[in-house]
Amino acid sequence: MSTNRPATASVSETRDRWSGLLRADLDPDTLRSVPSWGLSLLLHALFLLLLAFVIHFRGLIQRPERVIQPAVVDSQLGELTSLAPANRSGDPFTIEDNANPPSLGLAPADPALKLVGEPQIAALTQYAPVLGAPAVLSKTDAGPGALSAVMRLPELASSVSAPFSGRQGLTRAQLVRREGGTARSEKSVEDGLAWIVRHQRADGAWSLNYQQQCQGDGCPHQISIESDTAATGLALLPLLGSGYIHTVKSRHQVSIRKGLDWLVKHQQPDGDLFTGPSGMGYLYSHAIGTMALCEAYGLSQDPKLKRPAQRAVQFIVNAQDPTGGGWRYTPGQAGDTSVFGWQIFALRSANIAGIKISPKIINSCSMYLDQAAADESRVTYSYQPGRPATAVMTAEALVSRQILGWPRDFPPLVKGASEVASHLDLMDERNIYYWYYATQLLHNMKNKDWESWNPRVRESLIEMQVKDNSCAKGSWDPLQPVPDHWGQRAGRMYLTSLSILTLEVYYRYLPLYRDYDEEQTKAGPPSKRVAQKKSD
Repeated sequence: MSTNRPATASVSETRDRWSGLLRADLDPDTLRSVPSWGLSLLLHALFLLLLAFVIHFRGLIQRPERVIQPAVVDSQLGELTSLAPANRSGDPFTIEDNANPPSLGLAPADPALKLVGEPQIAALTQYAPVLGAPAVLSKTDAGPGALSAVMRLPELASSVSAPFSGRQGLTRAQLVRREGGTARSEKSVEDGLAWIVRHQRADGAWSLNYQQQCQGDGCPHQISIESDTAATGLALLPLLGSGYIHTVKSRHQVSIRKGLDWLVKHQQPDGDLFTGPSGMGYLYSHAIGTMALCEAYGLSQDPKLKRPAQRAVQFIVNAQDPTGGGWRYTPGQAGDTSVFGWQIFALRSANIAGIKISPKIINSCSMYLDQAAADESRVTYSYQPGRPATAVMTAEALVSRQILGWPRDFPPLVKGASEVASHLDLMDERNIYYWYYATQLLHNMKNKDWESWNPRVRESLIEMQVKDNSCAKGSWDPLQPVPDHWGQRAGRMYLTSLSILTLEVYYRYLPLYRDYDEEQTKAGPPSKRVAQKKSD
């Protein structure tokens, strides 16, 4: 036999030998005829194949039950919700058991499903961050049927705090549509924000007397209360309410960052944010600035804001009237309901952002509201204890009651909210302060009063906004088309800020009471609900 066989034959024989190796009937002669490197290659291949099978089957045996784990949420998205059930009432200071729970569930989370109890919004699949361990409960009885409970939240470990998560992206669009906003109301918001940004000072602050920042004609000269702290907070809050964050690139990022830097730079060692002359604007201004710091921290989790926000909150705590539980113009002064409401909102923003609030402070808040009630049933409220009830103070006090834990079907809350809504028909003046608080109150109630209130106030605000091409475009004039109750003293910046915040009610916070949210989710989009009503 010739040893010089053609190359083709060698390839053919090699192929035949490998084919034989792949069969089960291998004999010793065949194996001896395979080159040593081929045998080595085969053994290594078989070893790797066996190892792969071992790893695969071991994974099947030890693989745990699949759970949904929350990721750190990109603060640009904000499309957050949760499917975990909430089973408590009150937002955010209570974990009182009730059949009418809020959006923010505070019960211990299932360790295998680390989700916060936020309302379920159809078609969304992203989840809110973990809020942490269960809260500490302390219950007091302030009278027949009273509900007063307090809690504290651990620090959050995410880039977006869940209750703020309706402000951006798809969630915001869905909430606008579902909760009663319109494309026109959203355009009004953006036009208003553009006016605010145009009137920022070079140092990052805003002024209630903004005329020096005007970039043209159209903003009539007016002398207002002097408080750069209040003006800067009032400018930042609607920007943050629309989901703009100083740590995320956007057309308003620089303005927000400069405003926050100004607040931090001018904060005193004891946490005080106020920079203006002493007077009635002192604690109003500090609370507004504190809200801005806490919401910016809650949205961004920027560690640079944590300590300033904590110090600002501590100043509010230290300023509380130790006897009556309220706040007024200066620290320690006997409270009034108007200043009190701003402090409650600031504490709420702090708590949502993960800053702990002492149960003692919240108990004192409930005590003040009991004193400010103008009737034994605590339906209506006065400016100060012992004075007559007013619709404006009743609206502000009842929103505070909702935050402190009163459920949506609690009789004094239901009756009080109805009286607030009916007052709109009797009003002969424009009062954005009243509209701001009453809109939040009735939005939380979500009943027939809200259905009539919302379009009237929404459309009125849209129509009152300046729409010409002057420097005033996007703002709300404090004197036109009719004077606002506080317009002469607080001015255009104040009117514009509260008007925008009122139009942001649909998404600035997720729905307070979960039961309504569940009803709306089951009912489907508004078009489906309208069709259902017609068929009925």
